[in-house]
Amino acid sequence: MDAKAEKIALFRYGLIAPLILETLPRGELTRRAEEIAARSYEIPYSQRTSLSVDTLLDWALRYRRGGFAALAPQTRRDRGQSRALTPQLAELIERLKRENPHRTGTTLLRELALVSTVGTVSRSTLYRFLKQRGLTARQLLAPAPRKKFEAEFSNQIWQSDLLFGPYVQRPGGGRMQACLYAVLDDASRLISHAEFYAEQGLHAFLDCLRQAVAARGIPVRLYVDNAKQFRSPQLARIAASIGMMVTHTPPYQPEGRGKIERFFRSVREQFLANLDPKRTLTLVELNDRLWAWLEQVYHVSEHSGLGTTPLLRWQRDIERIRQLPPSSDLRRLFFYRLNRLARRDSTFLLRGYFYEAPSHLAGKTIEVRFDPLDLSQVEIYFQGQAQGLGRLVDAVVNAKLPSCKPVPSPTPEPTGINFVELLRRKKRSGEDEGGG
Repeated sequence: MDAKAEKIALFRYGLIAPLILETLPRGELTRRAEEIAARSYEIPYSQRTSLSVDTLLDWALRYRRGGFAALAPQTRRDRGQSRALTPQLAELIERLKRENPHRTGTTLLRELALVSTVGTVSRSTLYRFLKQRGLTARQLLAPAPRKKFEAEFSNQIWQSDLLFGPYVQRPGGGRMQACLYAVLDDASRLISHAEFYAEQGLHAFLDCLRQAVAARGIPVRLYVDNAKQFRSPQLARIAASIGMMVTHTPPYQPEGRGKIERFFRSVREQFLANLDPKRTLTLVELNDRLWAWLEQVYHVSEHSGLGTTPLLRWQRDIERIRQLPPSSDLRRLFFYRLNRLARRDSTFLLRGYFYEAPSHLAGKTIEVRFDPLDLSQVEIYFQGQAQGLGRLVDAVVNAKLPSCKPVPSPTPEPTGINFVELLRRKKRSGEDEGGG
């Protein structure tokens, strides 16, 4: 999948994730698709700004059958073939019915018969279409149900956020403020993973999320706020790769994030308040104490809102927990992917360090994949094909080595064809014939 196809597939996945990652009751699938279709979008590589319900449902079906790769653009197999209901006719029927939910099937058939440019439809096909798309009068006029923000089972919803923690020892001397990233399971309040980091940002958050998935499986939905790190293209790609939906808190509506805020309050009151104020810990020491508290106190203490402990509540749904296939490499799924230009000497710059690519890639744009917290392994790809690992450049050693000159391409055998000479010969040939 090239970059253009991946961008389109990621856009489509972001729209249909609410339709495919949760088991929805009858009628709810169409209702959610209608909500998504009611908004305007910046569609990649398209001047259109809206999508139909049919298109969204088609993408959802393709994902269920073929996974993320099936969302990439592809040539339609039914091109040129007649179908019972064309997209134009389906769109017109939907618009007419939404315009007046009381329109009967008979009225629709009569109106469509007068619009000869859009085709015709049988009575049975029309009624089946209306029912499947939630366009009957009963479905359209029914009040939308109001839902409380509460997950029904473990790993249905995860919440994540950041808490600024205490000062710890800085390697090499001095102090620095630690930042706590935590991932909380909404249904059980269990902490899938939590860790103090030396700095805040996308690198730390994705590392925390990766360890949460490794320890507790894949969530259906990750619920985060609108901070820049949570809207990263890297997170969007990772979510699509593992089959997870990312939902952001609506502006000025933080009500759904109360559970992780209450957890952070417990961290402050029960954990941080009991640390020795006279001792400055290292980051490793702080995390060791955090997990001792989580495993021996928080996870095994009865929660007033659950009537049981977070650990026991999470284990109740253990059979529903989704795991990655054994063949999947979770660490590599979380690798960053960036484009870099390999210079004429085959080197490229990454995070302030020079790496060397294979010599045949000199002058070409390559894709590098890496763990931002461990740059010892940098994978190189060109046009989607693996090209090995980048080698960290030692400038002192390289200065003593002869430069690597590109191997010249073999000189092609001359064809003997020259445009000007051909014209000259043609002219002389005409003069000879005229003189004869």
